[in-house]
Amino acid sequence: MTHCDHIRAAFRFLELADAFDVDQDALAKSEMLWCAAAHIVKAVVIQQRWRNLSHRSHEQLFDAAAEINDVLGIPGAYSDFNIADRLHRNMYEGFMRVDEIADAERRVSGFVNRVANSTTE
Repeated sequence: MTHCDHIRAAFRFLELADAFDVDQDALAKSEMLWCAAAHIVKAVVIQQRWRNLSHRSHEQLFDAAAEINDVLGIPGAYSDFNIADRLHRNMYEGFMRVDEIADAERRVSGFVNRVANSTTE
């Protein structure tokens, strides 16, 4: 996939997350938000040609999110990506409250949009 493909996927997963009501399908909503965050990170790694970084494992995605935060100067990127990972874990365990998922959705959506905007500059 190209970086543009990953950007499109990120926004598609945000759309899919909107389709799930948190009260009725919190697990699916959680996973769609995680997917959006993961794809936007993958997009940056490819676009920036960070040869020292890959994007194939969770650990590598976290390394890339730290680079987005520090190298690209997108404040809060690393902590927002951690929130997305919490949603990913929630998909398996269902431990997050509705209000926590709503706050996480706001943060992940903002993260995806901020990072996507930085890739077009």
